[in-house]
Amino acid sequence: FHVAGVGTVVAGTLLKGQISLKSNLMLGPDTTGKFYPIQIKSIMNKTMSVTSCRAGHSVTLAVKKVKRNQIRKGMIVCEESLNAKSCMRFTAEVMVLHHPTTIGPNYQPVVHSLTVRQACRVASLDRDCIRTGDRALVTFEFMFRPEYLILGARLIFREGRTKGIGRVTNIHYPDGTTASLDPEPVTPAATPKPPQLVSRANSSSLEGGEQRVE
Repeated sequence: FHVAGVGTVVAGTLLKGQISLKSNLMLGPDTTGKFYPIQIKSIMNKTMSVTSCRAGHSVTLAVKKVKRNQIRKGMIVCEESLNAKSCMRFTAEVMVLHHPTTIGPNYQPVVHSLTVRQACRVASLDRDCIRTGDRALVTFEFMFRPEYLILGARLIFREGRTKGIGRVTNIHYPDGTTASLDPEPVTPAATPKPPQLVSRANSSSLEGGEQRVE
């Protein structure tokens, strides 16, 4: 939003790291999927002016040389070292909470993940169709512009009375690379040891009453 005398201000929650005054960061993605440099002019936390903020804080940031019409919901502020990339396609493990019939290719729900909110097209599924209560791996494609997604982020998709939940497992980037979520490690069950036969020797034959394991 725009504040008179301050300029363009963005608001959000810091997920990780720290932001300080005059930090040089990246803002994006724009409608073409690109990120561009910005500088933090001031920071507000709970209506108080602060010099820095940490992960978990909900803050507003005044940024230099950015117009209000360049900002949209779903954009992020990050360090250049993150090498953030936007995507048009992603795969998610989903579960259908309610749908009156079946969901198949080309179905178009609205997907919500963190601050991302955009209509998507179902590009493919790992089966012919899914119904209420089904789980599946579904590849979605954003319909209007690229977005920045986080592996493992939770998502909700909806359309009318249709509702479903899921988790992002793969992100397919325009350069042909794919980022995948590492599978959760499975701790193997402990193998029970076979019982050992313990015999007690006569105290008269061994000094000190020792035990011998055979």
